[in-house]
Amino acid sequence: MAKRMGYWVTLGLVFTLLFSACSGGGSGNGPGSNAGGDAGGNGTQTPSASTETEGQPQITVRMMRGENPSQVIKTDTPVLQEIARQTGVTINLEPVPGSNYLDKKRALLATNNIPDIMGVEASEVAEFAGTGMFVAISDYLDQMPNLQAAIEENPEINKLFIDGKLYSLPITEKFKIQGGKTLLMRMDILEELGLDAPTTFEELYEVLAAMKQAYPDSYPWTTRGMSFMDAFSFGMGSGYGMTLDPDSDKYFYGTNKPEFKEVLSYLNRLYSERLLDPDFAVNTKQNWDEKLSTGRSFFYYDNNQFAVNYNTILQESNPEARFDRLPYLENAQGQTRGWLYPKGWLIDNYVISSKTKNPEALIKMFDWMYGEEGTTVTNYGVEGETYEVVNGQPEIKPEILEQYVTASDPARVMMSEIGGGLLALAVRVDEGPTRQMAPPDLVRWGEELVADPGAIIVPGLAPAFTDEENDRIKDYTTRISVLEQDVVKFIIGTKSLDEFDAWAGELTAAGAEEMEQIYNDAYNRTK
Repeated sequence: MAKRMGYWVTLGLVFTLLFSACSGGGSGNGPGSNAGGDAGGNGTQTPSASTETEGQPQITVRMMRGENPSQVIKTDTPVLQEIARQTGVTINLEPVPGSNYLDKKRALLATNNIPDIMGVEASEVAEFAGTGMFVAISDYLDQMPNLQAAIEENPEINKLFIDGKLYSLPITEKFKIQGGKTLLMRMDILEELGLDAPTTFEELYEVLAAMKQAYPDSYPWTTRGMSFMDAFSFGMGSGYGMTLDPDSDKYFYGTNKPEFKEVLSYLNRLYSERLLDPDFAVNTKQNWDEKLSTGRSFFYYDNNQFAVNYNTILQESNPEARFDRLPYLENAQGQTRGWLYPKGWLIDNYVISSKTKNPEALIKMFDWMYGEEGTTVTNYGVEGETYEVVNGQPEIKPEILEQYVTASDPARVMMSEIGGGLLALAVRVDEGPTRQMAPPDLVRWGEELVADPGAIIVPGLAPAFTDEENDRIKDYTTRISVLEQDVVKFIIGTKSLDEFDAWAGELTAAGAEEMEQIYNDAYNRTK
């Protein structure tokens, strides 16, 4: 029973971390994707809101955001109380279940009837900025030194500017447990077979072949559909779809390039020799989890954080079983290129209603939240109550940690009570509290990913396109996506690699080079 409880504690924590880590194409977890509430900006004066903020406005505002199922949002927490004490702004927080948020949010945006503060996604900011319903944050940047510092630290925030103006407050990071798409292998099997860890893609093939020989009923490599292709192609020196090349700092469409033929050839060889799961393209997450946690497969190239769960399950019957991370591999061009998740959660943003009665007070509050003091409060709570300073750094107090150690998801239950972190209302996230409760492997892998010499943090946002550029991209994407379906056919061999050059030419004719130009024109505008 104790083992099973430990499994569920770990599982809950890691799934929560995954919710907050995977932001490459839309995280689905921040204020923009899970926010909600009633309509109407209504900031009101509240003379008694704070006794610590004499000389500045005391107001009460309504703030809507969504509730991730991993962390209940409470409306009377130490964090909210401390924000009121420090800034004079009392936040009436209105959480809405994420499953109900999209329809409600769209209705509020469509009627220009939003509350004082609301969570939105970057694409929605771009869509509705022209209506005048949002305060232009950039008009106040000279009053926001902490936000300016965040932009300097992460220039990708410049992609959120629309026609030269910033209308939203992005979710940035001070510290997070770094995740990425990387190589995870059953190290016990590798050691059992007396094999060295692979350092190149050719050596990876040889290891997988040896595993197949030793375990004929296995499929050594399995995937959750095609989710591995962007990172794997990048690692091999190519690209899958639109990719930012770190050397030239330019976007390119990788799927029609000669290097991509090598990616397809490699995967076709693995597939034909049954080293790659025959169901790789159609596996659900559930199928994938089952194969990796029961010993039917020994390797994956995807989010490292899932391996914590697999190890917990495997070790219930085999204490020696373990997945561990391999350093990124050297490709045929002599490069080592790894795929780390983006810095911050820039798809998720807050906007301030242009109808709010005191925008300056909210601007001041948010800038405080981007600063060191506000960052500590919105992630750790109240000094002496929920955290203490140890060797110059904030840490959740041991007696607080102890209260939640047996919870189903200790970190998120604790953060729910404090009212802190990404899934509450921090705009500069510090995952230090989560780190204090995280499995050691997860922390170690994060440190290894940051230190890996081949690791590259990928962009979290596409460039900011004009309306005309967006229309053209949609047109090209419609034409190209039909042809891209042949990627799986090349891998499984129903389409010969001899046809690659002709197929690549069709992709070019469908607009691949025009898309590259659009991406780079837009990207250069925000550098």
